[in-house]
Amino acid sequence: NFVAKRRNEKFHEVSDKNQKRASKSAYPYKKGRTGYARLQQRILAEEKSDATSLPEHVLWKAARVGKDGAVVEAVQNVYDECETLSQTLPSTEVQDCRSVLSRVLNVPEYSGRVRGKGFGVTPSSFYKKPKTKNPTNKEVMKTLVELRAQVLQLQNENARYREERCGSEAKDTS
Repeated sequence: NFVAKRRNEKFHEVSDKNQKRASKSAYPYKKGRTGYARLQQRILAEEKSDATSLPEHVLWKAARVGKDGAVVEAVQNVYDECETLSQTLPSTEVQDCRSVLSRVLNVPEYSGRVRGKGFGVTPSSFYKKPKTKNPTNKEVMKTLVELRAQVLQLQNENARYREERCGSEAKDTS
C-alpha cells in the first residue's frame, strides 16, 4: 500500500511542487532534523540559563545559522529589526498573537501555529491568557436581585418625575 501510493503520479506532482516551493525559501532552515524544541534546549543548556524559553526571533535566527557559524546578511537584518521592534513595543502588545517575528517578516500568521516555535505549538498554549472564571449561580442571582432593585428604583423615580411634571403644567381644556 505504501509503495503503491509513492508510485502514484499524483503523489509525484505534489512532491515536486512542494520540493520547488521549499527550495525557494528566502531564509532556509539550517538545522536539518533538529526541531525548534531541541534547538532551544541545546541553546539553554549551553548558556546554562534558568529561562524556560527563548524569544521566537532568537530561536528563528539560531535555526538559520550554518554549521560554520556564518549568518546570512538577510537573516541578521531580520533579527536586528526584531530586536529594535521588541524594545519599542509595550509588553502587552508583544504578547499578542501576531508575533514580533511575523511583523518584521511582514507575513500573515496562520491560525493554529506560532511562527518560530516549531511544530505543534499553538497560540492558546504559547500565549497563555488567564482564564476568566465564570460566575457561580449564587453570584448571578445576587447580581440579578441588585439589578431588579435598581430597575424598580428607576421606575419609581420616573413615576415621581412624571407626576411632578404633569402637576406643575396647567392643562388647557378649552
